[in-house]
Amino acid sequence: MIKEEKEELIRQKENLKLLFELSKFLPTADMQADFELFKNMTPEERAMFQEKRAQKIEAMPGDEKMIFTEATEKGLKAIKSELQDVKLALELGDVANALSLSYIAKECFGKSKTWLYQRLNGNKVNGKPARFTEDERKRFAAALLDLSKRINETALKFV
Repeated sequence: MIKEEKEELIRQKENLKLLFELSKFLPTADMQADFELFKNMTPEERAMFQEKRAQKIEAMPGDEKMIFTEATEKGLKAIKSELQDVKLALELGDVANALSLSYIAKECFGKSKTWLYQRLNGNKVNGKPARFTEDERKRFAAALLDLSKRINETALKFV
């Protein structure tokens, strides 16, 4: 019995952790509750749910609809940012092992390799996931392009 209770507490803790992490994507309690319902629905139930949700939004008074729209935009921006970070890490792939990220961090950003790894991996810094700013993302891309050009030029010397 104690083992089952412990497992249930662990499940509840994981669910709370997931909800906390989802709060940046689903900024309101209503959105989070709808998501919890939605993820366990069949495709038919989801279609019906979406229709009812659209009707509910359409029936909202102007100010309530505006608040809902702003919360939705906030969630979508968070999703976009998260996807850009994931995309960067996936695209970098095993190339990161072949590069001196320490060199890139120092030469391009004046930072430590730890700083760069935190952003590449989305590690938490001061309780928040570390991310590149848009400018940093562009500088990182430019550094990779510069290195690829230099590697290509060096390789041609051996041909």
